[in-house]
Amino acid sequence: MKSLNKKTWKVISALVVAASLVGCDSGGGSNGAALALAALSGNSYEATVIINGKLTQSGTFAKTNCVGQFPANFNSSPAFTKPLFVKLTGSSIVSGGTDFTVACASGSGNNDAAEFNITTRIGTSNTNLKGHVYSVPDTITCNSSSTNPCDVAANYTELIGTFDMAVDIDVSDPTNVGQVTFSNETGVIDPDVAASSAGLQITGTFDGTTLASDITLITAVKGVYSNPGATIGENKCDSIGTPEIVSGNITSNKTLGAFTLLRGTVTVTNGATITVPAGAVIYGERGSAMFFIGANLVTNGTAANPVCFTSAQARGSRFPGDWGGLTFIGSGNNTRVAAALTEGTSPQSYPLSSGSSSVTLNYTINEFAGTEVAPGDELNSYSQYAVNTGNYNYVQAHRGLDDSFEWWGGGRGASAPDVGTAGSPNLTGTGGATERTFKGKFLLGTGGMDDDFDMDEGFSGSLKYIIAVKYPKVCGGTPSTDPGGMEMDGVDGTTKTPSAAATHEPSNPFVDQYTLIGVNETASYAERHREGMKGLFLHGLAYKFKQTVKCENATTSGTGYGDSASIIDGLISDDTSLLDANATCTVTNRTTSLTSAPVVSITSTQNNCGFLGFKPDLKTSVAGSLTWGGAPASGTLTDFDGTTTVTPTGGNSWYANWAVWRAR
Repeated sequence: MKSLNKKTWKVISALVVAASLVGCDSGGGSNGAALALAALSGNSYEATVIINGKLTQSGTFAKTNCVGQFPANFNSSPAFTKPLFVKLTGSSIVSGGTDFTVACASGSGNNDAAEFNITTRIGTSNTNLKGHVYSVPDTITCNSSSTNPCDVAANYTELIGTFDMAVDIDVSDPTNVGQVTFSNETGVIDPDVAASSAGLQITGTFDGTTLASDITLITAVKGVYSNPGATIGENKCDSIGTPEIVSGNITSNKTLGAFTLLRGTVTVTNGATITVPAGAVIYGERGSAMFFIGANLVTNGTAANPVCFTSAQARGSRFPGDWGGLTFIGSGNNTRVAAALTEGTSPQSYPLSSGSSSVTLNYTINEFAGTEVAPGDELNSYSQYAVNTGNYNYVQAHRGLDDSFEWWGGGRGASAPDVGTAGSPNLTGTGGATERTFKGKFLLGTGGMDDDFDMDEGFSGSLKYIIAVKYPKVCGGTPSTDPGGMEMDGVDGTTKTPSAAATHEPSNPFVDQYTLIGVNETASYAERHREGMKGLFLHGLAYKFKQTVKCENATTSGTGYGDSASIIDGLISDDTSLLDANATCTVTNRTTSLTSAPVVSITSTQNNCGFLGFKPDLKTSVAGSLTWGGAPASGTLTDFDGTTTVTPTGGNSWYANWAVWRAR
């Protein structure tokens, strides 16, 4: 008999993957909400049950890293990491209820004998299920070049333990552990685990007496919106109030109330300023958007009371592309010598021949934006066309159908931009980081379908402490054909070769302290530099993209473009391949040592689509580089000058509590 206790240690993470199906739509793009509503209209009952637990014992767990617990060849190189399979059976099960264990005790030893996660969907509010725990028999050989050569259910044939599980769903308290009761646990916990030669016997219930328990439980019923452990921002964005309806053209200053409903394309012109007070919620109907054409926006959110732009669809049925987003048009620097048109149902000409726009955002969330106007033509959460004056502080773009943030030009300093070199960045000098007229600090692009930070056509602003996080397809929406963390074009496709005039210089931003986390989506990349792109990129982390850095020379980008000449200094990633052979960017101080996400936690958030209380900790976890990335784990946070201390609410966890994570 193999050890139920020592093998159950690994049930948790693999089973958490099933949690991604909770509260998430598998439909695509702007049709997602309609698909979800159709699914919710059925009469069949369905509840998802997710149980996480940890069993502990007195003393130290003797079997470090599973050595000796399983067939000897499990511990060859690479080590086998999924030694146990759990299966639930019962007539009420709709789906789920099976998965592998995925963790062993650490080499240092501890008293954690078992961790587990069981996820299943049931067709009734109360039921009794039977659990079976299987291992791989010693006769199965698992030593091969594959990471988990035994990782198929058919190999798990040795029954080593059973248990009964009674479920009684309580929609009023979805985290109440009393909804699930375990009983009749049987199975031998290997005698070598405990000091006692008799070992531990799984008997009784997980009641903290015979075995110490640490059980958490979350249930979700189809058609019932539930987001336990919601952040301040999620509660704000999900709040329901009686809104003022705003439509048409606004030509004079206006302060929005607590709740506003956008109807159709709302344009703000004539130099007018829209002011949004702390805690205000702005709902966007289908087909709505806000265009600031030579006009201004100021949001006054706080960490305790953020501003939220969100979909007007029902809570739990909001999806990427529900509404248009925010677009700003100015007359600032841009590489175009002739006016072009913006994206959107009512495209506008840019750059403006006169008049300017400015945008100041403080603790602002924009979610479920990106209306698809035509195939390949979607609005972004935040779009800036030739806008020189801007200041973003604590701003999130969440679950947009297209880009999270996109800039077409703008942000140029007092003279020709010069962000210096990796060894000597220009922070406070002429044209340096502090002189850039667009600055963005503490920015989040989360769960978007295309690029998170898209810098085009001469954008030369300054960005610091920025984080991009992709969600898997199961969370809903259809990713673009090449979703990236940062996509950057130096000049536009008509001008191609920029003129000598300062207003036509290629993109040359200053970007410092960034974290880019993907999901290995097809053709994805962490950074793409093309079409004469320049810029200085410092202290970056990138993980789970098909390619980390794609840098294109003039030939690759197309006839007429200049070489991309970005400087990338300090980049830690999991991609062992180097740049393309024809790359023209300068990359220094790069390492490819990552074998897991470079932050404290993100996988559970991605896998369960931001629901069920799994909020991420995005602080850097890379040993020796804890001051790098968008949320450094240690060190003082500083402004663009590199010396002025910045002290956000939450400290280095500046995103905590106010940002949103649920996928719909």
